[in-house]
Amino acid sequence: MELEVILLGTGVGIPHSGRAQAGLMVKAEEPLLFDCGAGALLRLAEAGFSPLEIDVALLTHLHLDHVSDLLALAKARWLMGENEISVFGPGGTEAWFEALRGLYPYLEELDVSITLVRPGDEFSLAGLKIRAGEALHGLPALGYRIESEDKSIVYSGDTEPTESMRRLAEGIDLLVHECSFPEPFIVTNHSTPKRLGENFRGAGVKRIVLTHLYPQTIGREAEMVQDVLAGLGPDVEVEIGQDLQKIEI
Repeated sequence: MELEVILLGTGVGIPHSGRAQAGLMVKAEEPLLFDCGAGALLRLAEAGFSPLEIDVALLTHLHLDHVSDLLALAKARWLMGENEISVFGPGGTEAWFEALRGLYPYLEELDVSITLVRPGDEFSLAGLKIRAGEALHGLPALGYRIESEDKSIVYSGDTEPTESMRRLAEGIDLLVHECSFPEPFIVTNHSTPKRLGENFRGAGVKRIVLTHLYPQTIGREAEMVQDVLAGLGPDVEVEIGQDLQKIEI
């Protein structure tokens, strides 16, 4: 089964032109939404999706730039006559969603199914196998491996380069990985190019698309790609992701 990935949002909590906050769509038997930060709902419409098509959302973690449009998505579905949505996410997802929804009594009609996901969990959605891996981001956080019969993708969410993410990504066709800052920034809870490249060297990843880009990356994109390749080696395709970019594998 061919898979199509659509980058809905490649930006962060600090706005800069052309980049909405985090969101990624995987199209298979039906679309699966990963993260839903501010602007992701608009990007869905720009990518040609109706809110009614988005039955399932999977969250990597609960920072606002990854979840702030989720209630808006559920409300849009409700306004269009559909009150059900399924949400998968790390510990705290149910408490967060119910606390937010509780501020709007008219949204009590929403029928939201929330499934707790832990690192190592495996399950199937839309004909795809999903496996969660632990991310390092200062709060419960996940990356997801998405597999069809012969294609595979990993979406990192927010994380430092880690051994757990390397294991999750071994042998995949496409790695969509955050790379928040260029060199020589030294940061925790996020990735920078050289460490990212070194972490995945020899992991058998075929293509890496960099996302979750802070304004400090503006004008440094080509340099960042080269810094990833310096650690990674020459046999992997590396590029900077763009909002609404479609990637077929």
